[in-house]
Amino acid sequence: MARDGSGGRFEVPCHDEESGWFDASSSCYWRLLEPPPAADDPVWAGHAPGDGAVYNGQCPGQPLMGGLRWFQNPPPGYGSGPNLEALAEEAVTKMRLLGADIGIAPRRGGTGTVGVPVWVWNAPSPRTTGPTSASATALGVTVTATATVRDVVWNFGNGTALSCPFPGTPYSPAAGLTPPSRANGQCGTTGYSRPGDYAVTATTTWAVHWAGGGQQGGLTTTRSSQAPVTIAELQVVGR
Repeated sequence: MARDGSGGRFEVPCHDEESGWFDASSSCYWRLLEPPPAADDPVWAGHAPGDGAVYNGQCPGQPLMGGLRWFQNPPPGYGSGPNLEALAEEAVTKMRLLGADIGIAPRRGGTGTVGVPVWVWNAPSPRTTGPTSASATALGVTVTATATVRDVVWNFGNGTALSCPFPGTPYSPAAGLTPPSRANGQCGTTGYSRPGDYAVTATTTWAVHWAGGGQQGGLTTTRSSQAPVTIAELQVVGR
């Protein structure tokens, strides 16, 4: 998978007879330059011939990114097979993971009151709560990755941040003004002390396990989402 100059993505083969081997981390093909440049060529970057090697790069959709470059070791994915970690990252891209689909009380567009609890939760779906899986294949090797949510940290925009049981419990009118209890799988804050407009931010950490090509590994990635909440003071009207 490569990127063009506008940030779009398109499929490319992992090996090309003329261009060499594809490195997903740079989105370039690399071919060993034979014969190597002269010892005084600036491309060696101060290294002597035999200390690493010089490769010629061709970058689909990014012509200015290629050219001759010295590498101490062969570029990722060069020669022996596909870059398994890059395939795992490609599989994660296919999942299109999201941050929390935030549920909040008071409801979106509504107004809360100073000192009244605010509840939050994450509406479940494969892309917001997982688990979800996807695969990527290159040179006959398939890597399958599975993502699960490891943690969600909620920041309420007033200096309060906490990690809650996942995915949280939706607010029920039967709860009345009872504050959410983490011990009961609920999440939220006991209330805002000042009126104003706040942004509640949920940062989801996804844990990804991948396996393929006789190897396995893990990586993490984060996604964030926000929901606005307006807090007003309780107005008491005398008669």
